[in-house]
Amino acid sequence: MRVLCIKWGDKYSAQWVTRLQSMVAKHLSVEHEFICITENPVEGVKCIPLVCDLPHWWQKVGLVQPDFFDGWNLYLDLDIVITASIDPIIQAAKMDETKLWMRDDFSYSLRNPKQGMNEHQIEMLGGHGTCNSSVMVWRGDAARQAWDEFTPDVMKRQHGDQNWFTKVLYPKKIGFIPDETVGSYKYGKLRNEPIAPVMVFHGDPKMDALPKDDGLRKLWEAA
Repeated sequence: MRVLCIKWGDKYSAQWVTRLQSMVAKHLSVEHEFICITENPVEGVKCIPLVCDLPHWWQKVGLVQPDFFDGWNLYLDLDIVITASIDPIIQAAKMDETKLWMRDDFSYSLRNPKQGMNEHQIEMLGGHGTCNSSVMVWRGDAARQAWDEFTPDVMKRQHGDQNWFTKVLYPKKIGFIPDETVGSYKYGKLRNEPIAPVMVFHGDPKMDALPKDDGLRKLWEAA
């Protein structure tokens, strides 16, 4: 198993990478190699150069290039906190190695789409809902179609990488990571949902902006 993260630009410091590596080591029992994809190597972490010339989150599309990352891959955003075993995410994905496994989006669900959206909103989302790309699992070339069909104008039509993955791959080539394994801090707090093994800090706040006595911030800082 290969565990990948991307550090593009200077939004996140090297510490975000080392903390993620530490959390993965603690909560993934599967033998794995942790790799950071970045233009600025991080001490103590295996790093490789950026995989394409696309900006910020669009780098994720480069991850599914054909013959690039063979075998099983787990991608994780840097702005997450891992609180418990993430083995169930891998186990779920291994049910079908022909798919890209992602979490149904927290605010624009594919399985329970919002009603009344206009054509522009649907195009930006990549459909009547979208997947979330904070956590992704795939094997080999399972999602290569998203790279093969990508053109620069996609970045004007879709909001982000996850919307492109949705547009190209859903429904035949996307599998859903179990909802209970990946949670949203922002929406989970509003809905009083339990803490998931992976907590995603999409948007604001990030972990370092939480109160200093917040349990998730303390867990992240201790990694």
